[in-house]
Amino acid sequence: MSNSKESDDHGLKAVKQNSKYYLRGGDLHLLADGELFRIHRYFFERESDKLRAKLAQPASPGGKPEATSDSNAIILNKVSAADLEKFLWVFYNPRYSLYDATFDEWSAILRLADLWGFSEVKALCIRQLEIMEIDIVDRLVLYQKYKVAQDVLTPRYVELCSRDELLTEAEATSLGISTTVMVCSLRERLRSSASPSDGSKSPLPPGLDAEDIASFIRATMSGASVPFSPTKKTPIDKKDKDKKKDKEEAFKGRSNGINGDSTGGLNKQKI
Repeated sequence: MSNSKESDDHGLKAVKQNSKYYLRGGDLHLLADGELFRIHRYFFERESDKLRAKLAQPASPGGKPEATSDSNAIILNKVSAADLEKFLWVFYNPRYSLYDATFDEWSAILRLADLWGFSEVKALCIRQLEIMEIDIVDRLVLYQKYKVAQDVLTPRYVELCSRDELLTEAEATSLGISTTVMVCSLRERLRSSASPSDGSKSPLPPGLDAEDIASFIRATMSGASVPFSPTKKTPIDKKDKDKKKDKEEAFKGRSNGINGDSTGGLNKQKI
């Protein structure tokens, strides 16, 4: 956001009122992409510490408080009118708690929520994105860009590192050098005891579950130097279980006979 004095450069005669969000009774005036928005400052003051502080600044001597009219609207730099409409839809959604939007729309809302410090809006975006079918790399790129919490990121790294297929050139380009090196390193260490099944796939060791991988990834990303030596978890055969049970029951019976009681415990005797 920039100072409203810059509005002279935009030529207020050339701007127009936004068709959706120039609302009667609105007390916050914004200018984005040549369109004026008149909305309720309550949502901005309630949700964002950053904007609450800006809106609380006193007016200059002889002037009006910022954003209280079209003539001193706050100018939103690098924010399109279309994206601002998407963001405001979260607060003015006529369907109340039903939020139906596309991946691109949620991405645009997430960008502004992160930019302006709307933590609850950001959390809403993540909840909605988490229930959508999205390519794993596209999801990770978005989450990393807007600093999504680590507890949300980690399961997605697990998903990518557990995948048999190697990263493609396009995926590596999207993720960037730093993330690509980290993912490749994690995949190599996780698979250090397993042999590739072919030239394009690299399987995980048998018996390794998602929580094992998540713990390793969290430790690695925190900077800890953690050795990883996956061991094969061999399932216990039913016959082996039955044999073990029979042995335990036989031992219990012998113990009862020695001590002459029915508890199976050893009685202490004085010599």
